[in-house]
Amino acid sequence: MLRPRTTNNSTSSFNNNNNNNSSSSSRALPEPDTPMSHYPSRIHSSSPLDGGENSQPPIIGVDETSSGVPTNGAGGGYFGDASPTNGNGGEGVKIASGSEINDRNTHRRMSSGNSASGVVNGEKKSAPGAGLQGRRGKLGMSLNLGGLMGRGRGKGNRLGLSQRGWAVITGLVGFLLLVKLLFSSSTPSSPHHHTTEASNLIPRDYLNNSMVDPAPFEFCPVFGPGDAVAARRGQLELLKSRLHTGTSARVQKVLQKAMSGAPVTMSILGGSVSACAGAGDDPVHEKCYPHKFFDWWNTVFPHPANELTNGATTKTDSAYYAYCNSHHLPDKTDLVILEFDAADPNDPEWLQHFELLVRSVLVRPDQPAVIILGHFSPQVQAQNGFAGPELLHNVVAQFYDVPHISAKGVLYEQYLQTPDQARSAFYHDPNHANSNGHDLIADVLISYIMSQICAGWSAINGHSFDVPNLGTEGDSTAGSPSLLGGVGLRKGMPGQSPGDGSSAGSSLSDRYIGLKVPLMRLNDRPHDVEHFREIEPFCVAASDLINPLPPSLFYGSGWHTYHPPKGAVHEDRHYWYAEQPTARLRIPLKLGAGDVGIYFMQSPPDKPLGSVKCWVDDNVAGSKELLGTAEVEDVIATLVMIDRGVARGSHFVECQLQGEPGGISPPFKILGIFST
Repeated sequence: MLRPRTTNNSTSSFNNNNNNNSSSSSRALPEPDTPMSHYPSRIHSSSPLDGGENSQPPIIGVDETSSGVPTNGAGGGYFGDASPTNGNGGEGVKIASGSEINDRNTHRRMSSGNSASGVVNGEKKSAPGAGLQGRRGKLGMSLNLGGLMGRGRGKGNRLGLSQRGWAVITGLVGFLLLVKLLFSSSTPSSPHHHTTEASNLIPRDYLNNSMVDPAPFEFCPVFGPGDAVAARRGQLELLKSRLHTGTSARVQKVLQKAMSGAPVTMSILGGSVSACAGAGDDPVHEKCYPHKFFDWWNTVFPHPANELTNGATTKTDSAYYAYCNSHHLPDKTDLVILEFDAADPNDPEWLQHFELLVRSVLVRPDQPAVIILGHFSPQVQAQNGFAGPELLHNVVAQFYDVPHISAKGVLYEQYLQTPDQARSAFYHDPNHANSNGHDLIADVLISYIMSQICAGWSAINGHSFDVPNLGTEGDSTAGSPSLLGGVGLRKGMPGQSPGDGSSAGSSLSDRYIGLKVPLMRLNDRPHDVEHFREIEPFCVAASDLINPLPPSLFYGSGWHTYHPPKGAVHEDRHYWYAEQPTARLRIPLKLGAGDVGIYFMQSPPDKPLGSVKCWVDDNVAGSKELLGTAEVEDVIATLVMIDRGVARGSHFVECQLQGEPGGISPPFKILGIFST
C-alpha cells in the first residue's frame, strides 16, 4: 500500500487521532491508497489580504459510518481528527479546524528540487525559502485567489465571488465584446457564405410528384405506361434514334402554337422515300409516313385548318432543294421535315449543299422549325458501313441547332444480326421502305414530338425548365399591316417593325433569340465572318412549270426544253438540252451571297453525254467546263459551282455546247441554274 510521505510529528498526531476516534467509531479508519503527491498542494499566505490561517474555508468529509463516499475525493479520516458532530448536530460529518489543516499542508508544499532541500531522518525537507512560497516572498508577489473567489465571510459575496472578482470578470467580458465588435465590423462578409442553421436545413423529397399537375396528354411522361410507341419500339432504341436534339427552340414554338388551339402547317422535303416510292407511290398515300404522322397529329391537336404539303421528288437530293426549296414549300409553313439521309451521296461536297438547304429554310420570313429525319437504307450501309451521309448531316444539325432523328438507331443492330428478316419486314427494295418501314419512320418522328410536347407542357406550367418557353403569336396579325405602320403601338404588340423605336417594340427574332440563325457559314474563318453576306437562294429550274423561262430565251439559241410525259420511267426529268456545237444559252439570275452553280445530268460511258462551258456575265476567261459523261454507275444529277464571290445584284449565266462547229455532239442536259 502506498502511503504519503509525512514527518514523525504528523505520524504521532495521526495515531493520537485514531485513538480518540476509536471511542466513537466501530473500527479504525484505513489509510488511503492514493499517495499524497496525487493531491494538489495548498499554498497559504500570511498576507493580510489572505485573511490568515483561520480564513481557510472548512473541508468537509464523509464519515465511513455514513455513505462512505468522500465529497472531495479523499477519505474522511485522511485529514486526522475531527469533531464528531457538526454545527447542526448531525452525526457522521466532521469538520477539521484551520490549524490542523495547516499542520498537514506543511508537509505537502512544493519543492524546488534537491539543490534547495536536504534529507532529515530519511525524508526530504525543503530549505527555508526553497519552496514556491519562498520564491514568491522574494519576488514580493503572492497568489491572492482568496480575495477574488470570496473565501472570506464578507457581506459582499455573491455566488461564491467577491465584489472584486465580479469586477474583474465584468471587465474581461466587456473587453472581449469590444474587440469582437471592432474586428467583425472591419471585416466584410464573404459573398459565398451560407448559413447552415438547423432551421434552414429543410428536407426535400425530389421523388414526390404530388405538386406536379398531370399533363392532358396520355403519353406523358414519355416511356411511361401511356406511351404506346415506346411499348412497340423500346425505350433504348427510340433514345438511340435521336442523333441530335439541341435546344428545340423552334419546335417548341410550333408546339406551343398548337397547344393554343391554332392550326399548324407542316411540309415535307425529301427524295424517293418521302415521295412514298414502294409504299403507295403517292406523296400523300395512307401507307406513307407523312400521312401517318399527320393523322397522329390531328388526334393530339385537332383543327380543320391543319395542313400537310409533301414536296418530295424521286431521284432528287439536297443539292437541288438547297436552291429550289421555295418551289416545293407554301408561302407560310410552321414545320419543315427534311429527309435526305438515304438520298444524298456520302461526299463532303454535299455537306455544303445540305447546309445551304437547312440555312435557306431557317432564314425564311416565316421562320419555320426544321427537323432532319433519317431513313436507314441497306444499300447505303453496304456502301459506307456505319459512317454514312447522315454523319455529314449531323454536323449541320449541330451547327444550326436543328434536331436530327433517324430510324438507323432502331434498325442498325437488328439488320446486321438478321439481315434477311429485317429486309423482308421493313423494306420494299434495298433503298426504299415498305409500309412497315414507314410505320417505323413515323414512330421515330412521333416519339420525338411526344417528348417535346411533354417537356413543353411542363415548361409552360413552370414544373421544368429544360426547354425554352417561347409563347405564341397569332398569325392573323403577325404579318398583316397595321395602322400607321405600327408606330405608337405599345411595346410588344404585333404589327411593329424593328425600326420603329422604343414605342414599337421588337420583332419576333429579337424577342426569341433561340430562333436566330448564326451570322456565319459552316466553313467560315474569322476573316470570312467580317465580310459575311446572307444567302438569297435563287433557282431557275426546268421543272418549274408555274414560272417557266419565257420561250424567247430559246429562239435561235439551239437549246430546247424537254418535259417528260406522265408515267415516264426512264426520261422522267425536266431539262434543257442542246445537240449542236456552239449552241449558247443565256439565263438571267439574281445573286445575294455570290455563288453560282449548274445542276445537270451525268451518265456512264456507255450512255455518253456532251460537254459545255459556262461563265458569269462576260467572264469568259473564267469559264468552267462541265462533262456530261463520268465514271458513274447510272444516270445521276450533279451540281457544280462555276463561280463564287460575285457581286450582289442581277447577273446572267451563259453556257455553250462544245464540239466541232457544224458537227453533231451528244446532248448536254441542264436541269437548272442556281445562285445564292
